[in-house]
This record gives sequence, C-alpha cells and structure tokens, in this order.
Amino acid sequence: MLTDSGLDTYLRKHTAQEEQNLLGATNDYPGIETITTASGELCYCFTPTPLSMQMALSENKVLANYQNFAVIKQDRFETVPLHIHKWLELCYVYSGSCTFTLNDVSLTLSAGEILLISPNTPHRTTKCNEEDIMINFLITKKYLNNFFEKHAKKNFITQFLIEALNSQSRRDNYILFSAQKRNRLTLFANQFLCEFYSPSVTSVAILDAQMTLLICELINYFQHNMALASLSSSNHIYSILRYIETNCADCTLESTAAFFHMHPNYLSSYIKKHTNYTYKQLIQNQRLSQAAMLLRTTTLPTCDISIAVGYENTGFFFKKFEEKYGCTPKEYRCRQTM
Repeated sequence: MLTDSGLDTYLRKHTAQEEQNLLGATNDYPGIETITTASGELCYCFTPTPLSMQMALSENKVLANYQNFAVIKQDRFETVPLHIHKWLELCYVYSGSCTFTLNDVSLTLSAGEILLISPNTPHRTTKCNEEDIMINFLITKKYLNNFFEKHAKKNFITQFLIEALNSQSRRDNYILFSAQKRNRLTLFANQFLCEFYSPSVTSVAILDAQMTLLICELINYFQHNMALASLSSSNHIYSILRYIETNCADCTLESTAAFFHMHPNYLSSYIKKHTNYTYKQLIQNQRLSQAAMLLRTTTLPTCDISIAVGYENTGFFFKKFEEKYGCTPKEYRCRQTM
C-alpha cells in the first residue's frame, strides 16, 4: 500500500490527459447526450455506470469487483463543463482548491473539504492548476441505499438525508463538509486512496470497509453539525428535525415554533414543503421509532415505554405501533429476541 508521501507523489504526477491539456487540447465529449437546463444552458448528461466511467477516464488499474462505486482523479488544466449524472458524487479536494458552480451558485473548496452532490444536480468546475488536486468518488444510489440499511442509525435525520439524495424531482441537493481540526474525513479519504492506487490482495474487502468508514464519518458530521455550510435552500430544516428528534416526547407545534421564532402555521407549511410530512406525522414517526428502540434494548414495561416516548394513552400507542410495525409491542420485542 502507498504511504502518505507516496500517494502525494503519485497524485501530483501528470497524467497523459493533463499533458495534452497543457498543450492546449480540448475535450468536446463526443457522443455524450446533451440536454437544456431550466435556465436554458446546454448541459452534458452522463449515463454510464461509475465503473464504466472509471474505465473510460482513469489511467489507473480498475478492480472489476467495484460495480457500485468508482474513483476518478479530476484532470487538471481544463474546465469541466456543465453536466449531470445519476450517481452520487463526493468531490474531495486533496490539495489546493477548486471552484464549483451548482445551479448558478459559486462555491470554492479548499484542501480537506468534501462536497457531496446528489444525483441530477447540474454542476461545473473551473480549471484546476498544478497544485489543485481533486478526487471524485462516484457512488450509485443502490450502494448508498444498501449502506444506510446496514449501517446507519434509523432516525428521521438520516431518513431525510436519504430521501433528499435519492429524489428525482429535487435538483438542488448538495452539502459542503468543511475541513476542521481533528476531522477524520481527510484521514479516511487518504487511507482509501493509498489502498486504491496500490491495491493489495485483499483490496476489495479493505476498500469496502474504508468506504464504510468514510460515509459513516460524513453521516456523523451531518448529524452533529447542523450549522454546516449547506447551499441547499432547505438548510434550516435540519435543525428543526434535530430538535423534533430530541424533544418528540413533549414538544408541540406551538413550542417548536416558539423555539425557532416562527409562527406555528408557517412552521407547519415549512416542514410539509421540505419533508412531505406534516408536523404530526414527524412527531408520531419519531415517537414510534424511539419506542421500537426501547423495546429492542431495554426490559421496560410497554406502558412505561408508551409514557416515555410521549403517549399517555397506552391504547392509542398500541394502535399506532401496530399500524407502523404490523404487530403489537410485545410481539415486536419477542421477535427481536428470537
């Protein structure tokens, strides 16, 4: 496996395409479909799988086992035109900086920062110079969904993130993960790249594990940094969802609205607009999820659990729980211990 210094040397070496770019070559992307965006701009539409993209664009050895994610170093000395694609993209600035334009918003990333771009988001990048090195992690929605199913804590924040990233109708979903002291994102990304560019006999398992670490750290960052620099117009919704998750047992529409200095009617419509759920549905989903967690992890009586998550009427709690999980709380607990 490459060392950190070996990785640095490897990434800074010019590729054949970069040498061509320095000589003034242009890439017109022949044969790639183009569409017109809502703003009237011409936009390339990439439809291949991440693996086929990697095989077409990368000079590095491709490990055929990777069907659901790929890694491509962005060529320097050329502008990447406006384009969209159906896979999730993690743009990691290894060195220098890179400027993106997403839906007419300009954003400059510095070394150590990661930009998560959801599928179908039109974006372009400016020309990267000698010191500007960016790595693109391309991830299919299938891989992402399987990941969340296996590894992510099931709460409404992560569920909202999944739905936002997978939405076919929303085209403004992107999140900036800023560099911070003691941030493990850079560490995990670099470890992944060391293994990827110098694969060992167990690279498939190692890279899968390291991709898991990287995505887990992104989720942790997202969960615990609700004030992160999100460019999405819905950035305030994360704080509201976090508040509801923490206070679902006793918060009301009025108390939540007061906490965020909103009128209750405005808060209700704001939540509905950005999540497609009503305030009441959010509260109920969160209470039932917490009840299920307590049934799995404690021996508390169901009546105590009902009260703990905010249901004083135990009969009503039983009814709603069965509607959501298809069984009574007692049956649910028994199934978890079988």
